[in-house]
Amino acid sequence: MPLWYYDKKEIKSTPSIQDGVDQETEQRYRREGCRFILDLGIRLGLRSETMGTGAVFFHRFYMFHSFKQYPRYATATCCLFLSGKVEETPKKIRDIMKTARQILEGPRERYIPTLGDEKGDLILQYERILLPTVKFDFCIASPYSFLKQYAKTIVGDKEQIRQMFQMAWTFVNDSYCTTLCLQWEPEIIAIAVLYLACKLSKFEITDWTTKKENSKQKWWEQFVDGLTKDIIEDICHQHLDLYSKNSLAAAAAGNGTMMNPSVMLTPTQTNSTVTSPIQPIAIESPSAARSIPSTKRARADDESNYRSSRHNHHHHSSSVGGTQANPSGSSSTSYHHSLSHDESSRRPLTAPPPPPPPPPPPPPPPPLPPPQSAVVPPPSHQNFYMRPPMPPPMPPMPPAMFAQSLRGQIPSSNPWPPPPPLPPM
Repeated sequence: MPLWYYDKKEIKSTPSIQDGVDQETEQRYRREGCRFILDLGIRLGLRSETMGTGAVFFHRFYMFHSFKQYPRYATATCCLFLSGKVEETPKKIRDIMKTARQILEGPRERYIPTLGDEKGDLILQYERILLPTVKFDFCIASPYSFLKQYAKTIVGDKEQIRQMFQMAWTFVNDSYCTTLCLQWEPEIIAIAVLYLACKLSKFEITDWTTKKENSKQKWWEQFVDGLTKDIIEDICHQHLDLYSKNSLAAAAAGNGTMMNPSVMLTPTQTNSTVTSPIQPIAIESPSAARSIPSTKRARADDESNYRSSRHNHHHHSSSVGGTQANPSGSSSTSYHHSLSHDESSRRPLTAPPPPPPPPPPPPPPPPLPPPQSAVVPPPSHQNFYMRPPMPPPMPPMPPAMFAQSLRGQIPSSNPWPPPPPLPPM
């Protein structure tokens, strides 16, 4: 399978940037395209996994193509059309085109001609380009499933866990508007958004179902081996940049309307999130607010070392079965493999409703009548080796309609009169 993860240097040298598009504009195009996918998927009634798969297709497509060559809204429509078929939630092309045109009405009406005709012929042509670009790799894991798995292991107040889980779910929705899906595996993103949600909701994870006694292990180390806190905080900082005022102002200047950070955010309003609950990174120069400090360069070195160790650990784990034991005794997985836990040891987030009473069993069908088998007498030993009997003789033929011979019926005398005598000479 192809490797779809890139470092920050490769993301800053995409075909769009090489084609003359600056980095801020390219990031805005990616946000607008993924937000369009989420809005289109919500109006069509698609699942979160389908919209997330479409956003991953969108980000991977523009790692090989430029925004100048392929308009973002047409590509986003094609990605959602393909993800619907991949996730087995397909939608008709005419319904997708009709809804996409309705979304672009208003300030973004000038982008409607980029979608092509209402039949979707242009989107079908884009699909022929999208399929080889993503290398026909349709096995895409989403952070949603890992987020559910990790949240079930947390022990604490159920109401706080529910609010924290809803906030983390919203962060996963917004993470698709960034390039995090091109940098990290879905397991890492799920841990990072859960960590960020715990910080914002002031909920500290101190106990979980698989925790050993007197263990100093972090709660995320049971899922991903070797993951450090610096990497998690770096992912959280990239995610919080999506909610900054500069990003929202750039998005408003491009679309003509102010976009909400998330269309499904219910626990807290991300617009009010101004300061980060995570310890900020020290800036080297006060004048350069966005310059790369020395601590960030050291963090990048740690990230490169971690990627190399992750690569070696992945090869070692694949040779021994993909798992290894932690010092605390619980098994963990590498970046590309998630740990399967005992479902019976997990505590559900909410108590399930009692099952309905089973319906009464249907009446038994009437018994079938016994089969009428023909009794064949056994063959006699006397005529077993003898010839079969001759058929009965044919009945006599009826008499002929005419006599077989008319010779006897010819009269002896000539029935014709004799000729007259000749006159005398």
